[in-house]
Amino acid sequence: MKFTDQIDAGAFDNFVLNSYSAHFMQTTAWAELKRASGWQMRRVGVMNGDRIVGASLVLLRSIPKTRYSIGYAPRGYLLDYNDAGVVETMTRGIRDWARKQRIVFLILDPELAVAVRDNQQADIELGGKPGQAVERMKKLGYLHNGEELDFNGVQPRFTFQLPLEHEESVLMDGFHRKTLYNIRLAARKGVEIVKGTEADIGTFARIMAVTGKRDGFVTRDADYFKRLYRELHPAGLAELYVAKINPSRAIEHLKKGLEQVRQEAGNLEKRLAKDAENLVEEDKFVEISSKLEVYKSRIAKYSQSIAEMEEMKVSHPEGLIVSGAIETFAGTTAWYVYGASDNVFRDYMPNYLLQWEMIREAKRRGCTTYDFGGISGDVSPDNPLWGLYAFKKGFGGQFVEFAGEFTYVFNKPLYKLWTTVFPMLRSVRKRLRSLRRS
Repeated sequence: MKFTDQIDAGAFDNFVLNSYSAHFMQTTAWAELKRASGWQMRRVGVMNGDRIVGASLVLLRSIPKTRYSIGYAPRGYLLDYNDAGVVETMTRGIRDWARKQRIVFLILDPELAVAVRDNQQADIELGGKPGQAVERMKKLGYLHNGEELDFNGVQPRFTFQLPLEHEESVLMDGFHRKTLYNIRLAARKGVEIVKGTEADIGTFARIMAVTGKRDGFVTRDADYFKRLYRELHPAGLAELYVAKINPSRAIEHLKKGLEQVRQEAGNLEKRLAKDAENLVEEDKFVEISSKLEVYKSRIAKYSQSIAEMEEMKVSHPEGLIVSGAIETFAGTTAWYVYGASDNVFRDYMPNYLLQWEMIREAKRRGCTTYDFGGISGDVSPDNPLWGLYAFKKGFGGQFVEFAGEFTYVFNKPLYKLWTTVFPMLRSVRKRLRSLRRS
């Protein structure tokens, strides 16, 4: 076996997409997306004769005003971590190559599962020996950062995954009853999920900004999502979905609700009239009167909602987009990577139906795993991120813990500067900018 940095794009992508650990972030299309933000790509791997047995996309970013770069292998390397020979050949090759390329250090965060638990947090036995694989990496010189519980790394160390080998009806049987109810409620209320186009990116980015402001995280701009769509969608690696409120269907649902409430209110009015004639107890009379007022309030609310929906039917005849998501694909896995929801019509539960439609698309494409994306490793109810975990857990599936980040340092003096002096300089610059604005 030998290391190489001369793998052409076609052979590389073919290996990546057919790898058992295939990942969209290891594709040439993903590298082209990152190029716009200053990253350069290199394709490296291990050859056994004329056959690729391990490969990795390495993204390089120059350190300003120097001849040096930092490296990142997103969800790499793609190889069998239980095969000591392949791992060692890749490591030796990367080390020698990186030093010649003046790379200070390389970070990689492979989807190397070290623990899997079912929906009740009971351990599921893993194939292979992930613990030994991690120890091998450490002995080869990699620094291991595998203790963080929240979103401290470049990519999440914990995720929730749904195996897709069963039929849709069986999958739904595994959903929490509240999740299943909300999926059906969204459909009844007139929520429709459609595949978006590049023309919908602006709306998606706007709603993403709303989501970030509401939930307290930094979001990408419309240009980034346009580049993502242009690079990944033509290659079959990504789809944009939008959830729309169909005004006509929503009005139909609201009118049914209004009719039901009116009938209930009419029944109460008849009871009040009958009780008044029969001089029933005052407490009973007051109780029924109070219920009637509640129903009258509901009637007014339904009537107002119908009027607003009639206006929407005129202003948005094709429906109002209220949430959206981007799903990516590689090999036999689909990932939910970006999701956005507006502050309006959240009670229509569009995100539940959105997830279900993405799961169904994954099955149609022949995927065997749907990845809901990152969660915290602390799943206690008092964790501020517990709501995210509870939402994803509601779809059944499994809690997956990856090994975490590994760092290989090729230039120790510069790495020390990067981790100690540079952060201090950035902090000083930030304070100076703050003082200038004040």
